[in-house]
Amino acid sequence: MSLGLIPLSRLKKALEEVGGFIWFFIDLEPFRTVYTLALCGGFPCVVISGQDMSPIQLTLDEYVKIETDMRRLASLRYTVEYLLKKV
Repeated sequence: MSLGLIPLSRLKKALEEVGGFIWFFIDLEPFRTVYTLALCGGFPCVVISGQDMSPIQLTLDEYVKIETDMRRLASLRYTVEYLLKKV
């Protein structure tokens, strides 16, 4: 996913309209892990939280660079596109 094409100000506004966060992927195995598109310090970010772990906040760029699971990346892309259509 190219983040250069995502209008971050529109994404921020869309996230504000849905309460500041939206889950985009949930892993149930081997541990419950929730991937959330959220506002962190007023900027869009990804928060990864789950069973037996402290939440991790990453910028969108950082997340896309380290994520290797194509299902999660596709789900993030779908969520971003959905939110941008709402604004």
